[in-house]
Amino acid sequence: MAVLLCDTDGTAGRLYQELTQNPLVRRLRVAGSLDEAARRTADGEFDVVVVDPLSTGLVGAGEFALARADAGTAVVLYVDLAEVEARASVFYHGERARLKDLFILDRRIPPAVLAAEANEVLIKCQALRLLATGRVRADRLLDEVRDIAVSTGDGELGQLVEEVGETRILERVRPDVELVRPATAGTVFLSHRSDEADGYVRGLTELLEDKGFTVVTGRGADGYVGTAVLNRIRDCEFFVSLMTRERPLAGDGERYATSAWLVEEKGAALAFRKYMVLLVEEGVDDIGRLQGDWQRHRFTPTTFTTAARAAVAQLGRHSGRNEAA
Repeated sequence: MAVLLCDTDGTAGRLYQELTQNPLVRRLRVAGSLDEAARRTADGEFDVVVVDPLSTGLVGAGEFALARADAGTAVVLYVDLAEVEARASVFYHGERARLKDLFILDRRIPPAVLAAEANEVLIKCQALRLLATGRVRADRLLDEVRDIAVSTGDGELGQLVEEVGETRILERVRPDVELVRPATAGTVFLSHRSDEADGYVRGLTELLEDKGFTVVTGRGADGYVGTAVLNRIRDCEFFVSLMTRERPLAGDGERYATSAWLVEEKGAALAFRKYMVLLVEEGVDDIGRLQGDWQRHRFTPTTFTTAARAAVAQLGRHSGRNEAA
């Protein structure tokens, strides 16, 4: 894909470096102003345009982004989502409400996962461009067949053309729905705190792999539950969460909170309807609601191995693998 990055204040250098290394990008150019971006995209040679309306001027950038989107270009808003939310009434005012339909890449993404997040957005941009160009070609073909029907007086062919045209109109007004991708058999998303990379995580990973599972993590996300991590959860067959103590709950020395993003990842797994097993350290008491206490295995430092073996055995039974942990 050909990508134009509109960087008027020189703050998109990190994203530029990631885009230069992405295999989906065959050509990358930078525009230093909205005027330059408008000139360079006028002939439609760019598949993707990346712009930050907050740094380039909301009114002009909003008009530019919507104009390019209307022309069939995939537009990515590279913005600080927290700032957008704080100024939502202004950012999405009037015609700019349509900016909600464009792709968004959050400037707050940790450096370690920027490449993965940018890649996910580019994949969506590529799908949009393929769909847009496919529709154009199909429309042209439909017009040609319509002309043939008129010139030959073939009423049946003309009726068929009109029915196909009506179907295509209905498809265009229908909300876009992401295709459901089947989970990869035998894969387990292991959710854990970043500072638990050794010890518990290593032991649990070894147990799962010994059982024949492939372990996937959100490693590198640094607590950021973005599109890349959500897709990893969605694409895995099972979900295992290792919920260890992070901090005491206010006013209580016996109850603890775990990392907030573990609860977010668990929520995502529930939304994707994953078979779930939780390993919860004694004292952790903020893991959210979940039906079925049998899915939770409580442990202490001295009972972790036993609890982990029981959790893996449970997963093995559900998957049909050998029950021996």
